[in-house]
Amino acid sequence: MATETPTDDGAGEPGRAGLKANAKWYVLSYPLFWLVAVFLVPLSMLVVFSFWVNIPGGQYEMGFTLENYVRFLTSSLYLGQTWLTIELSLVTAILSLVLGYPIAYYLARMNRPWLRSLLLLTIISSLWVTYVIRAYAWQVILASGGFLSSFGVAVGILSEPRSFYPGYWGLVVGMVYVFLPFMILTLYSSIRNIDDELLEASRNLGAGPARTFRKVTYPLSKNGIASGTALVFILALGSYVLPRLLGSSAERTLPVLIEQQIMSESNYPFGAAMSIGLIVVVLAFLWVMVRFTNVTTASLSGSDEIATDGGSEATPAVGSSSSPIGMRIRSAVVDAASVVGLTYVVARIAGGVDSLVTTVDSSTRESIIWVTFRAYVVAAMAFIAVPLAIIVAVSVTPEEFLTFPPGGVSGRWYVEFFTDTSWMGALANSLGIALGAAILSTTIGGGLAFALDRFDYRFGTIYGTLGVLPILVPPVIIGVAFLVFFLEIGFAGSRTAIVVAHGIFYAPFPFILISQGLREIDRTYEEAAMNLGASPVRTIRTITYPLLRANVISGALFAFILSLNEYIIAWLLSLFLVETIPIEIFNQLRYSYPPTIAAASVVFIGLTVVVMTAIDRLSGGIWE
Repeated sequence: MATETPTDDGAGEPGRAGLKANAKWYVLSYPLFWLVAVFLVPLSMLVVFSFWVNIPGGQYEMGFTLENYVRFLTSSLYLGQTWLTIELSLVTAILSLVLGYPIAYYLARMNRPWLRSLLLLTIISSLWVTYVIRAYAWQVILASGGFLSSFGVAVGILSEPRSFYPGYWGLVVGMVYVFLPFMILTLYSSIRNIDDELLEASRNLGAGPARTFRKVTYPLSKNGIASGTALVFILALGSYVLPRLLGSSAERTLPVLIEQQIMSESNYPFGAAMSIGLIVVVLAFLWVMVRFTNVTTASLSGSDEIATDGGSEATPAVGSSSSPIGMRIRSAVVDAASVVGLTYVVARIAGGVDSLVTTVDSSTRESIIWVTFRAYVVAAMAFIAVPLAIIVAVSVTPEEFLTFPPGGVSGRWYVEFFTDTSWMGALANSLGIALGAAILSTTIGGGLAFALDRFDYRFGTIYGTLGVLPILVPPVIIGVAFLVFFLEIGFAGSRTAIVVAHGIFYAPFPFILISQGLREIDRTYEEAAMNLGASPVRTIRTITYPLLRANVISGALFAFILSLNEYIIAWLLSLFLVETIPIEIFNQLRYSYPPTIAAASVVFIGLTVVVMTAIDRLSGGIWE
């Protein structure tokens, strides 16, 4: 914490002295107002609302009833869809881990920084493209006239075109595609934090790449694995757009059912009760994660603490040999595998692989490993980039309907997008809301980061947790909570409501980035300015802010691009009165498939890439 240099300004002025003494609370009051009064209060109201009495016809009244929870917990439909939601989230998290770890490992260990930055920028740019556009990309791929069906017919795998969506596995593919970048980035951060000297020591002692990975890299990245799995599970649990666009009627997950109760049935108390049920699932998962792993909710970034010989012993994880539960599970799996003969088969395969590996010299073996890695990364990057490239191709079709491959090249749909008043109105709304949300997010996150960095607070840890809490709550819950809140105060259905909700929901990004920048500032510059007579405000304006400019702008741009691409919160709060580009695209996907959707998607993809490139340039390589 910076020490305050006494000056003669205001000497003998009790009011001025009192102002300085209470400065820490003045600085903290602004972000706390938004995070408590305008974030925690709606969540609390959601809990209260879940006990109110629903009146058929879209009415409800104050009261206390358990009917909403009884209906939710005793209905086979809602319990079945709740389990389906959990199952889809687990499958998505596991597949993302299996697919993402090799990519993250390769990126963390490659020796060409420019290529690593390019690949990371591609991954991150796809990450910020709205779920609506990415779901639409997979609709184009999986449709009967899409890329996958056309390729299958061309090579003779399929006798006739067929559609691969809507359905369970089409939804799984779409969810893995959307959430894979989160897993890659979390694992990348974890693997990059491993001390290179440990890897070098392993190689010097004669261990090859495979053994070094098994004995050093994998054990030290376990926290990253747990963090990435937890993050993807929580994000997938709250997903609305993908089940809605890629799933069939059998894949109506809990967020979809919540939205239907709110927007279609106008049953706000029951929708609130279902929202609380989803929050309970998230909390239960977080409790299991904290109880059985070394990861906490504050460490979902994937950074690992490497224990030394003198360090404290870690809490045993589920499935580890030191955990009684893990020992029982492992024993049961081994017994079952022995019964069906799986142990024998695996042993024979492992023996064959081991024999093959030991007959190849280490240089050839390492070359094979890296060639395999490169081929895998190329395939994975194609998996990430090709769907967006297909959208670009479809946007220039001269035909009246979405077809791939396009029958020619035409810019007519871009002309229609930029001349249609409804699209231009949605674009103006999107840009205005995103700008307002970016300003609000930056002031909330930046104010909280500055307060916690410069002053000591008794409950500083709680305030810091509050700073990252909004992004851990599923967006559909945020939307429902703010809808209930704004309905009571008369702001629902306005741009202001969406700006406030987005501003609070995305405030953690400026908070994290500005906190990082404040930790890296050399305080001697500020102390020199104050010793030369500069007031605290002037020091902040002339010294602190210029040193933080890149972090502040990066945080604002993050909030801007995320708000620009957000759908479900904006949809719930709009009450059909405010149109944004994601809402307009989603609405048209439900009723028709004009190629104008593809043109609008390409415009948004272009905006995303431009903003993400600007963040990378301003921050001097933030992805590193």
